[in-house]
Amino acid sequence: MSTTAAATQTYIVVLREGVSRQNFLSLPETNIRANSSDIVEYEHVLNGFAGKFRESDIETLKAHPDIEYVEKDSVGSSFDYQNDATWGCARLSRIAPLPVSDKPTPNKFFYHWDRAGGSGVDIYIVGIELSHVTLPPAFENRATWGATFAGTDKRDLNGHGTHVAGTAMSKQLGVAKHAKAIAVKVMEQDPRLSTHASARSELSRYVSIKGLDWILQNVKNTKRPSVVNMSLGGPSSDAVDDSVKKLFNALIPVIAAAGNSNIDAKSVSPARSPYAITVGACNIRDKKWAMSNFGQVVNVFSPAAKTANLLAYNNHYDLNSKAMADAEEAEELSSLYQPINSANVGTGSKVEV
Repeated sequence: MSTTAAATQTYIVVLREGVSRQNFLSLPETNIRANSSDIVEYEHVLNGFAGKFRESDIETLKAHPDIEYVEKDSVGSSFDYQNDATWGCARLSRIAPLPVSDKPTPNKFFYHWDRAGGSGVDIYIVGIELSHVTLPPAFENRATWGATFAGTDKRDLNGHGTHVAGTAMSKQLGVAKHAKAIAVKVMEQDPRLSTHASARSELSRYVSIKGLDWILQNVKNTKRPSVVNMSLGGPSSDAVDDSVKKLFNALIPVIAAAGNSNIDAKSVSPARSPYAITVGACNIRDKKWAMSNFGQVVNVFSPAAKTANLLAYNNHYDLNSKAMADAEEAEELSSLYQPINSANVGTGSKVEV
């Protein structure tokens, strides 16, 4: 067994109870101590050691009868906190419900977050206003334009995507403060923000599928850990659901909004897809937001109602904290910023429905 090859990585090796660590390290068939100067021995909390090994050597160790298990080393990080966070961020970082008064003070909550904060992760979101000029700058050059499939402008003329990105990864209001966002525009301009009578904010299913098609290929090209935010939806669609399944099979999690119609989400796509993580909206008291969809297809509820966020059309924060017209903006992001396993999504405490 040799550890001199360049392609070595650090592993933690735990021995079975009763096995002598000293004897194992000197075994001729492994000869670990002689071939590595990086051995770190554990004596009290574990019976084992750590060191740098080639993958082929690790396979040999795993097969040895004296080995309990072998674990690849990983890098952790310290945790930070924000004392002027929204209640939504604060709720995501604790198990118990928030202790709130009848009139909670906006943006005066503690949010405990992993200092890595989504580093190395791409979040694909419908159009984002990249020129947002809040102080401090909202996205810190972490938001980029990916593709345009609705209209021609590389701008968020709908407002939806900027709101989503604000909750997902903006400096002041975001959950994952070091993640990157990539805008994939699939919605036209909101008529309320336009002087053109023909402007519309409807979402065509074929356009959203084209967006997903582009995302799948782009992730294959970049090979970066990625998450797709689908805080949008419509009537049940096999085509949309099949597209979501394709992303799932490519190990790209899709976070789908349950919807805002106070109906069973079983008739809404992509919310109904078993291959999406479907998220409903709750309020500050852990009760279902009045207009949030519900049902067995909903995997988790997350903060949405009355959370401050970014506005695309006047470049400042929405501090009125009104219930969001599209509550999906905040609701689906609680599961994005840790290693993602859609089978393990859950809530810290039950939401009252």
